[in-house]
Amino acid sequence: MKIQLSTKHNSSIPQILLYSKVECLKDFLSKTEFDFLTKSINEEKKVINLSELGKSKYAIRYDKSKKGSLEELRSSVADLGLFIKGEVEVTVIKVEKNAVLSLLEGIVLTDYKFDKYLTSKSKENLVVNVLNSNLKAKDLSKLKNLLTAVFSARDWVNEPVNKLNTDTYLKSINKLKSIGVKVDVFRRSKIQSLNMGGIMAVNQGSLEEPALVVLEWKPKNSKNKKPIVLVGKGILFDTGGINIKVGSGMTDMKADMGGSAAVIGAIKAVASNKLPVHIITLVPITENRINGKEIVPGDVIEMHNGKTVEILNTDAEGRLVLADALSFAKKYSPALVIDAATLTGSAYRTTGHFGGVVMGNDHESISGLKTAGDKVYERLVELPMWGEFEDSLKSETADLNNLGAGPGQAVCAGFFLKNFIDYPWVHLDIAGPAFISNKMTYKQKGGTGFGVRLLYQFLKDKFEIN
Repeated sequence: MKIQLSTKHNSSIPQILLYSKVECLKDFLSKTEFDFLTKSINEEKKVINLSELGKSKYAIRYDKSKKGSLEELRSSVADLGLFIKGEVEVTVIKVEKNAVLSLLEGIVLTDYKFDKYLTSKSKENLVVNVLNSNLKAKDLSKLKNLLTAVFSARDWVNEPVNKLNTDTYLKSINKLKSIGVKVDVFRRSKIQSLNMGGIMAVNQGSLEEPALVVLEWKPKNSKNKKPIVLVGKGILFDTGGINIKVGSGMTDMKADMGGSAAVIGAIKAVASNKLPVHIITLVPITENRINGKEIVPGDVIEMHNGKTVEILNTDAEGRLVLADALSFAKKYSPALVIDAATLTGSAYRTTGHFGGVVMGNDHESISGLKTAGDKVYERLVELPMWGEFEDSLKSETADLNNLGAGPGQAVCAGFFLKNFIDYPWVHLDIAGPAFISNKMTYKQKGGTGFGVRLLYQFLKDKFEIN
């Protein structure tokens, strides 16, 4: 992928004209093209395919007054059916910077392919030449770094578990050291010594050792005295355990580490672009498998913070590993902790693939995340944390159970996690948007990288970083 500024028009490659006012196009189109475009606009078309006139040329209108106009730009390339191969030219005609960046996002995100295991694959790398814009080279560099992090998150989610096991995931994560991220990895003995009963219990059925990864980006010019901590669920494959998933429920369970991909992708983007923000990322990694030693309903485990949990359902495993990591986060005296997880089918049934759900005790941060989500179109819906759901987590055998009520499982999971925090906290359940079964605009089938752009935008907004 290459996004670069250019000064010369190349008529031999596809061209996209990005404009806001029709009259500004006269200097860029022939009379025939201009008449065709004007007629099409009268028919309320936003994307005009001028290729019908013999050239690979497309005109896309940016309507600033329209709600959702930036997302319309991102999706316009996919809606057009323009599958860019090789080189493309974007000519900007008096359109503001954020609109140009949104269109470029759409072009690059649409071009993503996970084809490493195909014997026949595309060898062409995308090159986008940007003409006549007010962008600077550093703007394009920052965008490329962000989208590269999104692609990393997509790749991790798309990798099958026989290729992305704990050790290979750790090898990939360790590459972040090259951009200044500190990486520490705890394995079984260390996790046991920390009394992380949730991680150890879920790992009982796996043949691989668990891991807890601690990532840190701490630039000298950090704007925050206390760190922002990101926590991501890293269940590399979820069989459901002894409460085994049935039917097609197990088909896409390689994606159950989508929360970890989101938070690792976020810190990769932050470090690549050298944002002046101190961030720590915690990722518990294991599989939820069956081997004869797995946990079963009725078991009682002790968590990192000393609380005991009665296991009612082994398919409610994500909250167990997250709880240990959230409890461990206290040692950093965080200003804010945000966890992200493909946690419940309940969240998916609430939002479908169109967004995630959010809850927590820091309403200012929830509002900021929702605003950031609207900007990048990784939208969030807040669920109510009503006390009746919390009551359902009571147990006569232990301090709490890991399931709660059948209805409202997304909220029950949120309340379970609340037992392990004593700081400002926000929980993101991204079970719906992290992995999709069919292409949706610029999101290809499979991992979407949902959460990377959301968290990156939130941090930029929170610390007023341009």
